Amino acid sequence: MKKLKYLYLLLFTVLVSCDGDDVDIPAAVTPSDFSVASVASTTDVGAYTFTATAKGANYYHFDFGDGTSALSTTGIVTKIYDMVGDNSYTVIITASGGEGKDISETLQIGVSIAFADPATVALLTNGTAKTWFLAASQPGHLGLGPARDGIDGDWWYPKWYVASAFEKCASEDSDCLCDDEFTFTTDGNGSLTYTLDNKGQTFFNAAHQSVAGGSGDTDLCYDFDTSGAKTVTLSPVAGNVPDEETTGIQMNIADGGFMGYYVGSSTYEILSISDDLLYVRTYDTENADLAWYHRFTSSASEPIEEESLQTIYTNLVWSDEFDVDGAPNPANWSYDLGAGGWGNGEAQTYTDDPENVIVEGGMLKITAKGSGEFGGALHYYDDITLLGGGGATSVVQDFEAAAPEFTGFGGASSSVIDNPDATGENTSIKVSESVKPIGAEVWAGTFFDTPAPLDLSTYTSLSLKTWSPAVGSVVRLKIENKANPDEFIEVDANTGVAEAWETLTFDLSGANLAFTYDRVVLFFDFGVSPSGSAAYSSARIKSENLYEFTYGRVEVRAKLPSAGGTWPALWALGANFDEVGWPETGEIDIMEHVGNNPNVTSSALHYPGNSGGNAVTNSTSVPTATTEFHNYTVEWTADSIKFVVDDELIHTSFVNSIDTPFNSDFFLIMNIAMGGTLGGSIDTEFTEATMEVDYIRVYQ
Repeated sequence: MKKLKYLYLLLFTVLVSCDGDDVDIPAAVTPSDFSVASVASTTDVGAYTFTATAKGANYYHFDFGDGTSALSTTGIVTKIYDMVGDNSYTVIITASGGEGKDISETLQIGVSIAFADPATVALLTNGTAKTWFLAASQPGHLGLGPARDGIDGDWWYPKWYVASAFEKCASEDSDCLCDDEFTFTTDGNGSLTYTLDNKGQTFFNAAHQSVAGGSGDTDLCYDFDTSGAKTVTLSPVAGNVPDEETTGIQMNIADGGFMGYYVGSSTYEILSISDDLLYVRTYDTENADLAWYHRFTSSASEPIEEESLQTIYTNLVWSDEFDVDGAPNPANWSYDLGAGGWGNGEAQTYTDDPENVIVEGGMLKITAKGSGEFGGALHYYDDITLLGGGGATSVVQDFEAAAPEFTGFGGASSSVIDNPDATGENTSIKVSESVKPIGAEVWAGTFFDTPAPLDLSTYTSLSLKTWSPAVGSVVRLKIENKANPDEFIEVDANTGVAEAWETLTFDLSGANLAFTYDRVVLFFDFGVSPSGSAAYSSARIKSENLYEFTYGRVEVRAKLPSAGGTWPALWALGANFDEVGWPETGEIDIMEHVGNNPNVTSSALHYPGNSGGNAVTNSTSVPTATTEFHNYTVEWTADSIKFVVDDELIHTSFVNSIDTPFNSDFFLIMNIAMGGTLGGSIDTEFTEATMEVDYIRVYQ
């Protein structure tokens, strides 16, 4: 407006100076007959031409709604919007007659702009089409790591990988992943299509097997058709992703498209890309806390050969060759003694008896034995029910449907079985059996978690049907918060009959209603450790406080037992176990074997967040594990942990870092367990089985 006033003054001055006469200046008027229009360009994405006309207008002002504006005396301007996505803008157009004589109109326009990154498209397609392959020869071709902690939270980057070339490409369960081909094609105008040729089979994450009609808790290959080209769009990555950890671009594959390993996701963040390497991350739709990582190469994969370990450790620093008959060398080994397996529901009692552990004929022999008798206490229980006023009841567990997940401690274990005495007060089909073997802790018991917290405001007591071998046995019930064991109530009751079903009632009226109660813990024969001869005995020897080390190559040459129910293991545990507990201390399972599956050995890593059934683990076929000696090896460095069988078959590779517990001293353990969570059912005809160890050596 000020510029226009100056123009009028200048014009008035010029006129006066030219003829010296007064001139009448037209008064400013408010424009009329104002009309506005917008037209989107058919060739330039995001370009709009705005046209404004009005009688009496000296100029037009355009506010484009995105923080920018323009002036025009003609009323015609072109604006190019460049914000990616579907956006709406309020455009205000003002016609001015000067001296504040203005009139305005408003337009609403929608602008859709697809994200474009020609450089990424060019690398994906090589300008027209390019086929990518799983980088099967590279560790981490299929990786698992933590996801970022929300858009506004802290950033997490993958700390470890669960796959190596051998794991996925030499196992029948997963080898279908390794011949997949991934082709990206462009039409030259920036559009992308994607075709996966997986040769008719897809490797499914266990949590997603139902898509292929399967079930179970193991990742498997299924016949699954993925034919047809799918549209791919690129978009910016949302969230607090550090620039150095990502390209900032993600691929979105239409129609449920995916890149080889099925975890339900069709969006892949590009972490890095070059002519020959594509590294992506996707998030599991069943568990948002997990991010899966894939490495692809544009070079066709070569057939995977059995890898040889290229060790960096060649200096022998410690060994036991077991060349002196008698008890194991006390300078190298001490014993774990007692029953139960410390939480795994095992059936054996560990001893230092020569019948269970001896060096003989140049071999260490660890022998598990069966006495033919149970040698402990059996209790049965059923129909755990909450009781309230007026006869109200709520069944907590009757064991007739799917069995709860039991956790044993102190040597005890529980499992659901057929009712062994379906008479009297309990004729139900299924009951739970509590096993408390010889040598179990006096406080041994088991627990299971409930799907929802127990309502102890409505229900003030709990009944339990139980069958016990003797009168006067103490049955302790403890109801606690699984997230905070300091929140609990526990009540004792005593059995009143022997070898018959009865109902015990526990008064829970003293419960603190501010607490959450979602775990049921039961102790049978509380305060008593059964006496007699153990049904199963074995040995577990360890180098704790005798030889402990950080990093190195451990090699054990052994022949394994074959009897059903045996569970031999060669492993290492963090030396700070007594200070921080398990799994914080870390556990390296060099070799585990199950007699019920004699031709397979496995290796595992346990640590916080990945312990028990969630450990980092894999297995490999060893058809002669129980008839011939084989070398079981771990190569442990500050950067990685690799497990090897016979110096050739690397079947687990783990990327070590400062965030794991695998950077301090560990000690060695060798044992045979019986039954339990991994050993499974024990052969009813079992008498004895031996693991023979030729040597154990540590190189650094």
